[in-house]
Amino acid sequence: MDTHSILGMMHAEEALLVSIVRSLPEDIKRKIANDFHEQVQLAETSHLTPASNRAASDAFNAHIRRLSNMLASLS
Repeated sequence: MDTHSILGMMHAEEALLVSIVRSLPEDIKRKIANDFHEQVQLAETSHLTPASNRAASDAFNAHIRRLSNMLASLS
């Protein structure tokens, strides 16, 4: 599977996740946003070497930061 296909799937999952989170009560939305934000910080500060495809790794990090911001705006 190529990088564009993977990123397309991630964007579709993002849309689904945001739709689901929008339907939840405010306190649960806030908890999900906070938990996801913590996971983003962990992924960005990980000392693991990035995947062999640096562009895909950078795109993934940008994707999870954007999703974290979206979730935070819903809470």
